[in-house]
Order: sequence, then structure tokens, then C-alpha cells
Amino acid sequence: MRPRRHPSRLALDLAAVPVLWGIELQITWDRTAGPGLVPPWAVVLSAALLYLPLFWRRRRPLTVLLLVSAGAAGVSLLGFEFHPIFCVWLALFAVAAHCSARRAALGLAAAFLPVATSVHATVQDTTDPSMRVAAFLVAALFLTVAHLVVLGVGRWVRWSVAQRELVARLAAARAEAEERQRIARELHDVVAHAVSLMVLQAAGAERVMDRDPDRARAALRQVDELGEQAVTELRRMLGLLSPAPARPAPEPAGLQRLDGLLDQLRAAGRDVELCVSGEPGALDPAADEAAYRIAQEALTNAVKHADPDRVVRVGLDWGARELELSVRTDGSGARGRLSGRLSTGHGVRGMAERARAVGGEVTAGPDPHGGYLVSARLPAGARGPAQQESAAAPGRGEGTG
Repeated sequence: MRPRRHPSRLALDLAAVPVLWGIELQITWDRTAGPGLVPPWAVVLSAALLYLPLFWRRRRPLTVLLLVSAGAAGVSLLGFEFHPIFCVWLALFAVAAHCSARRAALGLAAAFLPVATSVHATVQDTTDPSMRVAAFLVAALFLTVAHLVVLGVGRWVRWSVAQRELVARLAAARAEAEERQRIARELHDVVAHAVSLMVLQAAGAERVMDRDPDRARAALRQVDELGEQAVTELRRMLGLLSPAPARPAPEPAGLQRLDGLLDQLRAAGRDVELCVSGEPGALDPAADEAAYRIAQEALTNAVKHADPDRVVRVGLDWGARELELSVRTDGSGARGRLSGRLSTGHGVRGMAERARAVGGEVTAGPDPHGGYLVSARLPAGARGPAQQESAAAPGRGEGTG
């Protein structure tokens, strides 16, 4: 669907200004067409000269209002029997909508100049002397109220525009802050997991270097693979932030990559079990990535803080409307100094933010059995034909590494 195009201001002016000019001439034509009065062509020309500056009222609103007010008062004083007012109102509205309060007050004062001449002409045209006071009051009150209404509407328009701009700036600032937070969360998820495993693998390789060189080399190969994966993830993020020339879009993270994540932990010497229950269903791509990142962060914390000799249990419980993801560790580890150096302090908060972003929730805390439990509930729908393969990727049943 093509975007809707709005008419330009010049197009609106080309339609509106001549219409107002014609309406004003029609209203006053009977008064200007009598014998012995100014020729009609002079009235038409003078009205055109008064309306012409209105095309520049947005660029020079106060100047245009001063010119129009002086011209409107002038044609009345010259005996044209023509008292233009629509052009004055339009110029006054522009001043109220585009100028400061001080300049708007000055413009209002200038706009009362043609009011004085118009009220004077109304009084002079009243044949009954007893009605002249009433005519004066009615004309003066009507034009004064009309001027104040035009001024008020213009100021309200100015305030409305300022409010919309303020809301737009606040929305842009909020979007920027959320984007920064998202980038920080992505960096944390990608770097913290890979670096934690790399540090542990390197430390293990150093311990067994002399007595078991083959095991040390295997650990160092794992470090190399983890580093390459981290660089690939970072490249994917940078590709999202700064679009490069057309290239195949990288596969987003999701539960289909959970098996590889568990294999990394097993290669690092951790005992990991995966249990899947229920009928795997379809996840929204955002929820799918959130589930993977939550599992990644929970497993990273397990590597850093849990007892390395205890099993880490990962559960996927598929329900009709939601997926419950759990990562449970038994006992606390003895790597206090190492886990403190590897901790960023943002893991649990990042998991909670990811879950809330897709309509889910995360709870994390000590388990009643002495370990630590991270549990996430994420919305899931019925399994669709196009998503059966990705939804069931982790597999069903149990596996022990």
C-alpha cells in the first residue's frame, strides 16, 4: 500500500487564500458597488493586494500582519467602503501559531487598528442616532471577541505542535535508550558465555599441560572454537547495527541451537542433562531467541558458580500456551575467586528483561534442595507445519553428558 501523500502548504494556500478573498468581496460587494463610490476594479485590486502577503505569513508572520492591518485600515480610511477582516484574522492566526507570546501580543495590538476603522464606519452608517451607541458596542464586542478567539486558537495550535514535538523527542530518546540496553544485553549474552568457557578451558589446560598434553590440546582447541563462535555472533550483531552490502542474513539464535550449547558445556567437562516433556510447539521468533539466551545465561552462571562435579539439569516443559524452561544446579561451587572475576552482575536482570519483552517471566534463586534454579515461562502457540522442525529441534527424552 502506497503511503498517503498530504498536500503541501503552498497548495493549501493557493486554494484557501483566493476563496477567502472571494468570500470577503462577495460579503461587501453591495456596499462597494453603489454610484459615486470607488470603482469596483479598485476594490478588487486593493483586496488582492491585501491578500497577497498572506502567502508569506509563515516565514514573516508579524511583518505580514502589520502590512495587512495597515492596508485594511487604509482602504477604510480612503473611503472604499470596504472593511476587510478575514485577511487580518488569517495573519493574526499565523502570528499566534508561529511567534512568541510577546510578538503575539504585539500582533494582537496591531490587528485592532482595522477594528477601529471598521467600528467607526459601522457607527457612521447607522442612520438612527439613538442606535449608534448600541451599534458601536455590538461591533466592538464582536470584533474584539473574534480577535481573541483567533489568537487563542493560534496559541493552542502552537502549544499542540510543541507537545507533539516533545513527545516525539521523548519517544526517540526512549527508543535510543532501549536500543542501547538491547545492544548491551546482546553483548553480555554473547561475550559472557564464550569468555567464561574460554577462561575455564584455558585454566584447565594449564593444570593438565604437563601430565596430559592431549587433554590440554583438546581444551585449547575448544577455546579456539569458542572464540570463533563469539566473533561470529559479534559480527552478526554489528551487521544488524550497521547494514553492510547485501549478504545472506545470519541465522538468528533459537532453541534449535540448544544442543550445540549443551555440547560446549560437556566439552568443558560439565555433566549436563536435557529433559523435554510435552508436545513441542511453535515459538514466536522473538520468544525463541529469548528462550535460547535465557538458557545460555543460566548455563553460563552454572559454569561460573555451581559445583563442577554436580550435574546441571535443563528442562523444557511444553504446554498448550506456554513453554517452561528451567536450569537447575545442585550445590554451590568452590570457585569463589574465579566466579567473582567472571561475573558481570547483569545476568539475572538481563534474563528478566528478555522474558518481559516477549510477555513472559523469569524467576531465579536458591533451590530448596541446596542448588540454584532459573525458571522461565514464555508464551507458545500451537505447532504449525512450517515450524515443527525448529520447535522439536532439541529432541525429546533425556540425555546425560
